[in-house]
Amino acid sequence: MSKLFQPSQSQIKSSNLSAYEKFLNQSYKKQFKNYSQLWNWSVKNPSDFWKSIADFYKVPLYAKKNTKLIQKNSQFWKTNFFFNYQTNYFYLLEKNKSNDLAIHFIGENKFEEKITYQELNQRVNALSSYYRSLKIKAGDVIVGYLPNIADTVIAFLAAAKIGAVWSSCSSDFGSKAVIDRFSQLKPKLMVVADHYFYNGKKYDYSQSLGQIQKSIGNPKILKTSYPCKKNNSELHKIYNNKKFQLSEMTEIVDFNHPLYVLFSSGTTGLPKCITHGHGGSLLQHLKELSLHTNVKPKDKMLFLTTCGWMMWNWTVSNLLLGSSITLYDGSPFYPNKDRVTQLTKKSKSNMLGAGAKIYEAIQNNHRSSKKNLLPDLKCFISTGSPLSKSTFQFINQTLNKKSFIHSISGGTDIVSCFMLGVPTLPVYAGEIQGPGLGMNIDVFNEKGKPTTQTGELVCKTPFPSKPIYFWNDKNFKKYQSAYFEKFNNIWSHGDFVKKTKNGGYIIYGRSDATLNPGGVRIGTGEIYSALQNFPWIDDSLATGYLMDNDEKVILFIKSVKNKVPSNYTDLIKKHLKSTLSPRHVPWKTLIVKDIPRTKSGKNSEILVKNIINNDKVQNLGALANPESIEEFRKIKIDE
Repeated sequence: MSKLFQPSQSQIKSSNLSAYEKFLNQSYKKQFKNYSQLWNWSVKNPSDFWKSIADFYKVPLYAKKNTKLIQKNSQFWKTNFFFNYQTNYFYLLEKNKSNDLAIHFIGENKFEEKITYQELNQRVNALSSYYRSLKIKAGDVIVGYLPNIADTVIAFLAAAKIGAVWSSCSSDFGSKAVIDRFSQLKPKLMVVADHYFYNGKKYDYSQSLGQIQKSIGNPKILKTSYPCKKNNSELHKIYNNKKFQLSEMTEIVDFNHPLYVLFSSGTTGLPKCITHGHGGSLLQHLKELSLHTNVKPKDKMLFLTTCGWMMWNWTVSNLLLGSSITLYDGSPFYPNKDRVTQLTKKSKSNMLGAGAKIYEAIQNNHRSSKKNLLPDLKCFISTGSPLSKSTFQFINQTLNKKSFIHSISGGTDIVSCFMLGVPTLPVYAGEIQGPGLGMNIDVFNEKGKPTTQTGELVCKTPFPSKPIYFWNDKNFKKYQSAYFEKFNNIWSHGDFVKKTKNGGYIIYGRSDATLNPGGVRIGTGEIYSALQNFPWIDDSLATGYLMDNDEKVILFIKSVKNKVPSNYTDLIKKHLKSTLSPRHVPWKTLIVKDIPRTKSGKNSEILVKNIINNDKVQNLGALANPESIEEFRKIKIDE
């Protein structure tokens, strides 16, 4: 892969990672020649490493009796980090009562709101006081059915402050999707807004509130309004009520006390309730945002996400570092296709995060010859699906030639990353820079042995942000089934990857979506990347059709304004055969109106595979565009 960017010596020396290495030298008498050595030390000495992260960021940790940095267990999922230590995710944030900017909200309707750290703490304090007035205690569940607004962040932080467990669905979720998730948690309180805006339309989404409330155990409802000049909602009255102004103590909780519940996509059954703890989430996010992404207090991150995606939880943790976040609620391409670049400039954000599909759309929509469109960006962050080599090059050549491109990969399962950016290393087109510190990852073949070829992404030893458990999974059966069925006591993450000669990684797609024509495993990401050569393809999805004890590759393409040439099948076959291999050539290529995708922007390959093979399909509420599957139901592949 070609090198796109090499950090200067001054960038390397001024990075948070270099400061951390100096700290290790002073405190642990450790010196490392390169990142690889540092990573090796971090995975071979997990007790020292994770304790050093807590020390470096001055995380308050209170020891009870018989403490252990790691309470080892023969079973991966039962290993405990910081056993008998106590903390709270909110501790670092509550120390910051400055007038520095914490949150900058921008709505699609152009309304803006800015909140300082002092104001943020005041609102969190008032709302946590209100929660306690309802007799909500540590371990009780509070849920939010909300747009990406400041009140969503505040509702979560107030829950964390008192040790309550938070969970959220974004306002674009349908009532069934919300019920499927929240009914498993039996919340005491649900926070909702009145409406949201998307693609130029106003959606009064709270109209089905009665049905949802009844179906999830009749929690109390707390209402807020979409941000506006005069917000007279119940929630904002609480912020200003003197009754709730007295200083509230932050609840001290176990290091592994539940912080929030995130949900699997739910395309194969009821969504799994993946529960993450205070301490593990806190240490991972500090490490990833500060050491890997190089976030500093003066930085401002705009991440295009909703509160229904784990990147929202990750983004909120910027506040632990004293930096600021830009919250955008709305379509990234309304009122025009340049919305993302305009929004980045308007908000004066210097770090931009988005799903890979959004960067691809910016690339496909770009018609100007202008370069350096985002000159003030220090870092681009991409996730959700593999970022192709050509999109890496587009970001570098058109958006900012002197900026890091951090392709990151992990997931809801770990509310963090297995592999991500490294600010002291060069950026290569199409590659994730390196493994996360403390994350003992490898690539295994199907026999469970390390391979230099393409294989399964695994993690060989425990880490603090593994789920503490799945909600309502007392015997860890769902937990074990999700990660440990493929390899004995080794976390199998479900990604099809290859390690590069540069020490980075390339992801070729989900291993459960891997194609297997003639017994040869092919990652769908390779096909999608190659198809970017055709400007008339807006989106694509490759999956397998089972036939005669073999699997045939079926390719679905969504066209750009019906500009597909008449010989599109031949063009695609010829290109894939010459750039990849004959195995990558689809048996059939079909044009569809839309590609089914999850709410976090991932193409739903397994769902389509189930449909065309007449397998059971469940929980379409996980899709952003469930109407798209009707076309697939009507397709007869073998005709």
